Amino acid sequence: MIVFAALTVIGVLAALAAVQWLLTGHDRRRFPPPGIVVNGLHVMNLGVGQPAVVFESGLANSSLSWSLIQPQIAQSTATCSYDRAGIGWSAVPVGLCSLQEVTANLHKMLDTLQVPRPFILVGHSFGGLIARFYAHHFPGELAGLVLVDPATPEEWMNPDPKQRWRLRRAVFFARAAGVLAFFGMVRLGLWLLLLRKKDSPGPISRFSTTLQRIRFEVRKIPREVLPLVRAHWSRPRFYWAMAAYIQALPACALAASACLLPKQLPITVLSGSHQPSERLAEHQALATRHVMATASAHFIHLDQPELVVQAIHEMLQRSSSARST
Repeated sequence: MIVFAALTVIGVLAALAAVQWLLTGHDRRRFPPPGIVVNGLHVMNLGVGQPAVVFESGLANSSLSWSLIQPQIAQSTATCSYDRAGIGWSAVPVGLCSLQEVTANLHKMLDTLQVPRPFILVGHSFGGLIARFYAHHFPGELAGLVLVDPATPEEWMNPDPKQRWRLRRAVFFARAAGVLAFFGMVRLGLWLLLLRKKDSPGPISRFSTTLQRIRFEVRKIPREVLPLVRAHWSRPRFYWAMAAYIQALPACALAASACLLPKQLPITVLSGSHQPSERLAEHQALATRHVMATASAHFIHLDQPELVVQAIHEMLQRSSSARST
């Protein structure tokens, strides 16, 4: 009886894994890379002009997270968003997951694309640490920074016990989600999570405030982009990459803390209204111009995209004025 039950479970899991494999292949055919692949990294280039604007996404976000911003900026100048290793359409697996490696990948990609310098670097959340590291090591390559609710070194470089617990918990659940994704459970869960079109909790998010928050944030993504995001989130490798980036967060914050920003570099920082006073003070200390997004939380580029667009346009105008003098 036990042997029969075990064989049944193994058979069911094998069938689920096979279905997931087939559906993943279908996703690849249905959603080919919209951009190009450079050094194994997927890149979206839109627009022409100088200075170029390069977008750096948050911790586990892909180039799709800039879908409300990049097309608008591309009407004025060249833009470039990309997927870091292990995220989106990028084929490169996550290696050491250090700021050195991530920044080296970004710099090599921009060299290969022959992106003119100086350019404007826009970073969201974890992307703020990357922007800081890049500005320190390549100060002559930047015309300005626009940081969208950036992570700060002070927040994560010496995590207290509560933060360490949060990180361990996040890594555990990311890895667990990777296992579930292998058997198609995450794919089914995402379908159920986003089943309702209105603001009701949906069939499964009503049981968890965390799922409700995820659903609330995900539904801000443009409708035409949502199926692509759901396809990426259905694959196990997305969660392995997420776990690696989360685990590396304290080390990345520590590396960024040693980086001094160039004194003459213009920096616009947009802060979400959810930030505590100590984070706001850190944002203000970074900024030459500080903007409060009073109607936004962490994802300002989804809640109030017009603020981010305006900040980038102002940085473009400032850069153009500086070049003409």
